[in-house]
This record gives sequence, C-alpha cells and structure tokens, in this order.
Amino acid sequence: MGLLNRDNIDSKPKIDVRNEPTKIDDDAKITYGEKSFKAKDRKPIQVDPPVLELIQNLSYAKDMPMYKVVDVAMNAYLATLTASERAIYDMRRKK
Repeated sequence: MGLLNRDNIDSKPKIDVRNEPTKIDDDAKITYGEKSFKAKDRKPIQVDPPVLELIQNLSYAKDMPMYKVVDVAMNAYLATLTASERAIYDMRRKK
C-alpha cells in the first residue's frame, strides 16, 4: 500500500485508558474490631411485627446492626433486675 505513511505509525498499540480500573491510593482504613460470633452462630427469634419494626427503626437511627440493638437493650434491661430476679437469672445462666 503506497498511501500509508509508515513514519507516523507507532510501533506499540495505543491503550484505551477509559476501560482500565481506577487506582485509589488513599483508601479508607476501616476496622470493624474482632468478631465474637459468626453469622451462622446467630439464631433467629420470632417477634411480633410492631416489635420487629421498632428494632429495625432503632437500628436505622443508631446506624448499628439489629442484633447489636437487641444486645444493648438486653444489657440495659439486665441492669434493672432486682436481687431475686438476678439470682434466678444467674442460676439459669450457669446451666
């Protein structure tokens, strides 16, 4: 082909940079802490729909998982037990 000017053609192919993945150098360093339980260790509980909605709304408002909301609520409830209720709870827990 006599019409091609071979002096202007580069020997290496041009790379389309639009299709390359974006490289991010300063990525956010997020640590979640050590997990005490795995997802398969958690068991479902059945609650009434209004209670589930309450837990979901609190979870959304506090930006925490639903199981963590229940954990915080149960710890707060345990703090209000009377001495006799606490004794029954401790005895049942040791089984």
